[in-house]
Amino acid sequence: MRNTPISLVYGLFFLGTACACSHSPQSEEAPPVLVEIHDYNYSLDFSSFLNLHKIIGLSAPKQEAFVKDIERLLFADNRIFVMDRSGNKVVMFDGEGNFLKSTANMVGRGHSEYLRVIDASLDEKDKKLYVHCDAPYQMMVFDFDLNLKEIIHMDYYMGEMVVEGNLIYGICYNAPPAKGFCLVSTAKSRPDTEPDTLLTFQNIVPGRWTFGKSLLSRHDGTYVCFPFDTHIYQFRKGEITETYNMDFGDHGLLAHPLPENITPKMFDRYNNGLHWSIVNMSSSDSLLLFNTNSFELFIMDKEKRLCEGYKEAYNDLSRIHCGRIIPTQGLPEGIVFQCNAHSIEETLQAWTKKNDMPLVLKEISRNFNPEGNPLIMIWTIK
Repeated sequence: MRNTPISLVYGLFFLGTACACSHSPQSEEAPPVLVEIHDYNYSLDFSSFLNLHKIIGLSAPKQEAFVKDIERLLFADNRIFVMDRSGNKVVMFDGEGNFLKSTANMVGRGHSEYLRVIDASLDEKDKKLYVHCDAPYQMMVFDFDLNLKEIIHMDYYMGEMVVEGNLIYGICYNAPPAKGFCLVSTAKSRPDTEPDTLLTFQNIVPGRWTFGKSLLSRHDGTYVCFPFDTHIYQFRKGEITETYNMDFGDHGLLAHPLPENITPKMFDRYNNGLHWSIVNMSSSDSLLLFNTNSFELFIMDKEKRLCEGYKEAYNDLSRIHCGRIIPTQGLPEGIVFQCNAHSIEETLQAWTKKNDMPLVLKEISRNFNPEGNPLIMIWTIK
């Protein structure tokens, strides 16, 4: 692949076909962002950094509407697109959660079909949905009514991809014998051409997978952080605009750098409890929220370059326990958390017995179907 003038070296960790990512000289190191992790004796209230914006129940009137797992939520033009890689489809709902359409009937080996859907992203400028597929490698381009407009065949695979402006960013394998991964970019109209290499990284632990997305498109740019790297990069128009070098102290990789060629067995033995994967970045103008391979919620003040992690976050706004962040696009300063159906049921049952159910729980009860699709609660970051 062609190299851009960006002089940085870092990378990622995903399945895929190798791309000929070359390596750039390392730039001056970014100053560390100190991370303070609070233990269980310190609880963070949601109301201190969030406002509850909207509660949406996704309907499931037919089989193709059922969502197995939400990998990304994409919002545009009164549409909600659910990237469901486990279900091998993209499912479309209107802004109130009513099912409209899915790509389930496009699975196959024929013309205008795919075998495996990998990732999806919005082109908000031209009102298109880009869906990257495997076997064969291709980009399927839809309008916002999920009508297929174009198929662009490709000769490389991206484990994750997002659209920003006129560019597609993707994460690819480094070409053997190099290990690790690279971040690439290409014109959104020509993903069939050789992409530019923006970042590369090799010092990984093969066989150790992260949960969540390492590549996110937000209103203020594109964020990427590769597993086993400590840096969060912010991009605009193919250029790095900000770098955050996260220092988790004794629980991070800056204090415990990985030796070369470490085996998964050795890594598990000596590095239990390390934060080695930063995922699911969500931002406002002032804050950046993210998860790691652990279960804490991290909140960084971007201006002060200070970050705090919380093992306990109490949802005092809706009383429903919220888990990890769901990657989103099209929600300026918005964020969505996973909501466990069993937890919602237990909370509703407990408040029903009290005969004093708050209004927000009554709204959740009206939208929640324990046998249906996940409930979505959209929050805005203060």
